[in-house]
Amino acid sequence: MSETSAVGSYDGPTTGDAQVDEALTRLAGLDDAPVRDHVAVFEAVHGALQDRLADAEG
Repeated sequence: MSETSAVGSYDGPTTGDAQVDEALTRLAGLDDAPVRDHVAVFEAVHGALQDRLADAEG
């Protein structure tokens, strides 16, 4: 598993936005990932959420 593709099983509430839900799922995967991989996942998720927000703002 690469540092930027951690995928977990997210059983929390969904947002209705596929990109945001995917980001939440990636964060859920950190429970089983080595701590050294967390920063890369945080950065990837942060970037994905920023991109989604920029898309929503037009």
